Amino acid sequence: MHNFFRLDEEGNQQIEQLSERMQRLVLGAVNYNALIQPGRTLTYKIYMGEKWQYPRLTDTSTLNGVLTEQAGLNPIAVFHATSTVEPQSRFSPHYFAGNEQLIDRNIRFILLTPDEATDDDVEQNYPIGKATKLYREVESTAPAFFDALREAKRIRREQISRTAIKPFSPNTTGKINGRSHTHHPWVEIAPGKADLNAPRAVIIAMHWLQSGGAERWALETISLVKEAGFIPIVITDSDGHQPWITRSELKGTVLLPLTMPLQERVGDAPLLRALFEQFNIAGILIHHCQWMYDNAWWVKKFFPQTHIVDSLHIVEYIFHGGYPSESVARDEWIDLHHVISPQLEHWLKDIHHIDPHKVIDAPLVGLTADSAGLTFKTRDTSQPLVVSFVGRNVRQKRPETFILAARAINKAFPGKVKFIMHGNGDMDAFVDRLIERYQLEDVIERRSMSIPVGTTYAETDVLLVSSMNEGITLTTIEALSAGIPVVSANIGSQDTLIPPQGLCRRLSASFVKDAKSILGHILEHEENREKLWRSEAKRLQEFSELESANDYFRNMLTEWSR
Repeated sequence: MHNFFRLDEEGNQQIEQLSERMQRLVLGAVNYNALIQPGRTLTYKIYMGEKWQYPRLTDTSTLNGVLTEQAGLNPIAVFHATSTVEPQSRFSPHYFAGNEQLIDRNIRFILLTPDEATDDDVEQNYPIGKATKLYREVESTAPAFFDALREAKRIRREQISRTAIKPFSPNTTGKINGRSHTHHPWVEIAPGKADLNAPRAVIIAMHWLQSGGAERWALETISLVKEAGFIPIVITDSDGHQPWITRSELKGTVLLPLTMPLQERVGDAPLLRALFEQFNIAGILIHHCQWMYDNAWWVKKFFPQTHIVDSLHIVEYIFHGGYPSESVARDEWIDLHHVISPQLEHWLKDIHHIDPHKVIDAPLVGLTADSAGLTFKTRDTSQPLVVSFVGRNVRQKRPETFILAARAINKAFPGKVKFIMHGNGDMDAFVDRLIERYQLEDVIERRSMSIPVGTTYAETDVLLVSSMNEGITLTTIEALSAGIPVVSANIGSQDTLIPPQGLCRRLSASFVKDAKSILGHILEHEENREKLWRSEAKRLQEFSELESANDYFRNMLTEWSR
């Protein structure tokens, strides 16, 4: 991990007493401050929060201590760190959060969270009102009915995602100063240039550092960036416990796990300015990082030669299409849109009229599984058929629909089918309650993400994908590569790999009915399971003929390195 500061001896000793995850969070926070406060010596006070909180590392609460010192916490470590950054332009000791000037007393209050903390711990602590309680009660009591209500909203949101997307308009100094109510003109700060001998780097801007398909691809791009001879600068912008921060891919990187809002002001992008002054940055890879989307215009204004590429996975049902919508709105500053499915390619090119030359469909085949030399996985038909759910327990994956399917199938074929749910997320407690409500504790086995997913695939006979939205799931590719057929909701581009005989209608009630029928045929006729897999494996091999994302990015980064 590259650092931009000098610690006192006591600081080194105190940081070494923290777990590896906490060390990286703290060092990332110190790096952030060292970059935007060149030469300054700051005092860092480190606190331990509760499982239901998220770390606070770089946001404005770290300057006023409202969540730590003012909340009555005692620091677990106190040290001083001096920035070793040599700036190429002037950095102010004082910044703003919106129109609020931040008071800087030379102290940063950093809040950590226990290593065992999860998203579900945070979710369970959210204050809820009567409406939310009623929402959860109805959702838990009648999940299929509730999904029918959601379906109406999903259809409406899909329609909205096809309407025109307004281009992003950045807050430039000209725009702010042109407003009649602006009393104090903003002054633009132009960045200096990095020394010609400064290290060459690529920014990988991520959502967070925890399990997810987009994150697995983002980590792969870190390795490809290293392979091309660049230093990876990894930035995240979303709250999380960041359990993946200890992964080996992040060694040798500049790691900046950000929490928002940062110290900013119109006309300046302090962190980016500092990074562009310390490194010769060839390009930026965006993986679901809103902060980087919002600052892409600044990069192109001052460093137009910098390549900006984003990777898009699914059209989401919220915010006019989610990150793909953000991508379209900022297309002016993005050089290439990488997509992983025909659905997204169509959405960008045909619906939102993005220049076809700027859209590349390069699938994630081979990222987590080798699709070459596929072999069908046979099973012992004297034992129950094992049907698995693999993925995060979050709304998008619709775990309750998997449970409803398990209940219906178990009722139709008692004792003949076993179910495994492998994964964690902010719906863990909801999943446990639903399994208990339907008395399926002996039918559904819960497995946490701490268990290798390969163990689950080794025991699985069919993967059942119940998601409400996907592009093409990595788990589908993983299962087929492991010789396991996949039955899936007909969503996103899943029909690229799954033939009609393996597809279920999207609505929960219809999905359950279709899944029961398909799995019934498989249960009673083992040859149907193999036929389904062979049809899917053939589609996967045909899909694999496209240039993979891995190969495309390797070639692209090689070009950047010349």
